[in-house]
Amino acid sequence: MTTRDELFPGTDATSTAHREFDWSSTSLGPVESWPDALVTAIRTLFPSEVGQLVWWGEDLVQLFNHAYTPMAGDLFPEAVGQRAADCWRVGWDQLGPLAHDALRGTAVHRTEQRLLLDRFGYLEETFFTFSYSPILGSGDTVNGVLVATTDVTQQVLAERRMSVLHQLGSISVASRDIDDVCRASLDLLAGNEADVPFASIHLRTTHDAELGEIRPVASTSATLPGRPHTATTVDRDVIDRVSASGVGETVDTTAVVLPLHASSGRPVGVLVAGISALRRFDEPYRVFLDLVAGRISTALTDAYSYAAERRRARQLEELDAAKTRFFENVSHEFRTPLTLLLGPLGDVVDDQENPLPPHRVRSLQTARRAALRLQRLVDTLLDVARGDADGFVVSLEPTDLVSLTADCASMFRDATARAGVELHLALDGVTHRFAEMDRTMWTHVVMNLVSNAVKFTTAGSVTVSLRDDEDTVTLTVTDTGPGVPDADRAKIFDRFYQVAAVAGRSREGSGVGLSLVRDLVAALHGTIDVSAGPDGTGSTFTVRLPRTVASAPPASDATTHEVAEALGAGYIGEADTWRPLDGVRTDPTPDQRQVVLVEDNADMRDYLVGLLREQNWHVTMFADVDSAMAHARAHPPDVVVSDIMLPGRSGLSLVDEARSDGRLVRVPIVLLSARAGSESVVEGLRLGADDYVTKPFQPAELVARIRVHLELARLREQLLGSAQREVSSLRTALDSRSVLSQAVGLLMVTQRMSPEAAFDHIATMSQAANVKARVIAEQLVREFVEELGSDPVG
Repeated sequence: MTTRDELFPGTDATSTAHREFDWSSTSLGPVESWPDALVTAIRTLFPSEVGQLVWWGEDLVQLFNHAYTPMAGDLFPEAVGQRAADCWRVGWDQLGPLAHDALRGTAVHRTEQRLLLDRFGYLEETFFTFSYSPILGSGDTVNGVLVATTDVTQQVLAERRMSVLHQLGSISVASRDIDDVCRASLDLLAGNEADVPFASIHLRTTHDAELGEIRPVASTSATLPGRPHTATTVDRDVIDRVSASGVGETVDTTAVVLPLHASSGRPVGVLVAGISALRRFDEPYRVFLDLVAGRISTALTDAYSYAAERRRARQLEELDAAKTRFFENVSHEFRTPLTLLLGPLGDVVDDQENPLPPHRVRSLQTARRAALRLQRLVDTLLDVARGDADGFVVSLEPTDLVSLTADCASMFRDATARAGVELHLALDGVTHRFAEMDRTMWTHVVMNLVSNAVKFTTAGSVTVSLRDDEDTVTLTVTDTGPGVPDADRAKIFDRFYQVAAVAGRSREGSGVGLSLVRDLVAALHGTIDVSAGPDGTGSTFTVRLPRTVASAPPASDATTHEVAEALGAGYIGEADTWRPLDGVRTDPTPDQRQVVLVEDNADMRDYLVGLLREQNWHVTMFADVDSAMAHARAHPPDVVVSDIMLPGRSGLSLVDEARSDGRLVRVPIVLLSARAGSESVVEGLRLGADDYVTKPFQPAELVARIRVHLELARLREQLLGSAQREVSSLRTALDSRSVLSQAVGLLMVTQRMSPEAAFDHIATMSQAANVKARVIAEQLVREFVEELGSDPVG
């Protein structure tokens, strides 16, 4: 016979409740009368750390260990000794059949079984993993059920919620607008109605958190027991308050309103998420809904960014179209005045019957070259704009590649001869000289590459070669210039990119030439690349194009020559402005002001020289900063006039270096530049320039400004010279006063004279000897020193 104290000896609350319970009030009767099978089962389960219970007898009276008590919740301690059907009346429709299967001798096992239980005063969604095992009594009959169970509710909820968060995080914004992202998010939540029975998203009508009104975007709802509440019943004031403050609020434990962010600023809307009636709104539940709002916010951030990118893309397309229209209109508008410039200029320059004086012809030739350069610039910009907008239309026709290439390159012979650069043509490597080619595109490619090579080659040679094989024609243009630095080689074909601090004949250019070449080559289905020479200097541009042999030769070579001449005129006009300096240096006359002029464009340089020499100023010309600075240090000028955009170092570098040189620190510097705007002016003046003149300028204005700075410099030097003379006189006076004071002091000590008597004595000696008082004073001091030296104190 076993007593209650022996069967339930523990001190925990569960053992105590079982020990104090009146078992005689149940069908089991007093503990002392319990069968051995039941006692054995109790002694097995009570020490176990796994939650276990026993249902015994026809009434399935309930006993359980302390590990099971937390699973009973608020049903403990009343659950002790209760009939199982009474204790678990909520959920017995699922548990009862399993228990009866065990009573019939069938073991039952369930994993993560969903049960709706009432353990804490409300209908609760739970998940348990358990096994039901029959307990055999006498005669191998089943008298009870042993239940081993584990509450896996939190684990199942965590996995279920993590799956929802993962799906929310994988929402793609591609081809979705902002509303679509909201609907997709709510569609995912609709599949998890156990955690989010209803939901809605409300967004501002604009992304501007200050201006946009809140509007409902999408919602989802599900009907669950005990929860008739829906998203539409959430007070609008709560939605507005959360969207303004960014702080979530809980509405009557039925819903939570959480802010949605699409950036680091104020919320762009709110998520109204229903709270399940089958779960307590505890901290894990709140964290889950916060993460849901966070994932939706992330998707909205991507959606807003995607929408912004699409808006920017549309704006860029519109801007690109507007830019193309602008360039086309400007090009057409420019071509009319250019035609009216080039035509009359050509007529006057080439008029042999009524020749003009040579200096007038030179001026008109300069104007003609400038007009040709402007024409090429306009055409290049128009080609770039057309290529960006619609692409290039390739028009293939039979072309003599050798003749066209030779014509294009040969147009630079005069420019290279003047510059002392050799131009070599290696066109013998072509086996089939006739090919289907767009002549205009090929001419632009050849002339742009050759022009670029000549521009940056100050000594050596430029070589143009052409060769082919079965299906490819290869053009290479090699120069012995400074080369392209490694860091710039990958960007050399980018639009508007120019290599900085590379010496050449000029820094002028729009930065679109090589990018246009790249686009033209791409339109012809070819490739272009650049490489350096073996020693890192020089550049080789290589163009490879697929070649289709022409079925017939060109109808006439005249067309080829006309294309080269028509398109090459602008290139040659530009090349003519790279003429080298003549190297002639003359000495200024004593009455001439000395001007150092730094300008790389030969036409502009000639124009400025003529303008300045008309003022009887002596002008020394340079095309780069280093040469100009070397001359200025050796022969400091009265004024320096320098362009800013120069090959190698810029005019700003000249200003900075001059202001650090004691010989040039006060020399006025006037900068010239085609760059307008306050930033350029401020940069030049900040470094110490005295004036800044923007091209185009009025000749009289430039001369007047230079003259003002010359006069200011002259006045400044006069004032400084006067000040230096005054300082010298003062120093002499102080020196004289010092010697007289010493002599007066000696007479006062040696002759015991008063100061007035001593000074009168020196004045009398000065008059008698007819010498200055300072000389008498020096003599007295010298004699005293000599006497003191010959009679030292013993």
